[in-house]
Amino acid sequence: MEVLSKPDSASVAATSAPDANRRGDIIRAAGRLFHKKGYNGTTIRDIADAVNMRSGSPFYHFKSKHEILFTVTTEGIEVMLRNLEMVIARQQPARECFEACVITHMNYLLGPGRDFAWVMLYESRLLDPTERAVVHCMSARYEEVFSAVLDRLVASGDLRDASAIARKLILGAINWSAQ
Repeated sequence: MEVLSKPDSASVAATSAPDANRRGDIIRAAGRLFHKKGYNGTTIRDIADAVNMRSGSPFYHFKSKHEILFTVTTEGIEVMLRNLEMVIARQQPARECFEACVITHMNYLLGPGRDFAWVMLYESRLLDPTERAVVHCMSARYEEVFSAVLDRLVASGDLRDASAIARKLILGAINWSAQ
């Protein structure tokens, strides 16, 4: 079974333009700091210091620390979804696909993407209702793609139940590993 050994977290917010790279640096540093110190315990100065910028420089890329939180959350989900879709695109048998998806998800939660995953799981509650709705839709899309893998397991006879409760239980158990 081939799995992604390193999730695509390095590509979060990274493009070839220098300003976009600085923006990506800010997002990655904010993710690390929000994970380590919490959103409320992290200042813009902390983020700027982490990327060797002046304290006001992040505002060239973002309107507020809150916008950084939203970006860390949404771009983290996008990377997780992209990683999952890459595994599914290999068109492996159902059981191998499920195993690869679980390993990819776990690698993201516990590996290089852990800061983004942590922020999504535990700090996104601080987003405003409109932003939480966006995050909810993105998370629902991820669950929908993951659920299709569970449906394949049912069809192959490797899983008896892929009901909504079973789906939540499986993803919840995997996500709990971040604890």
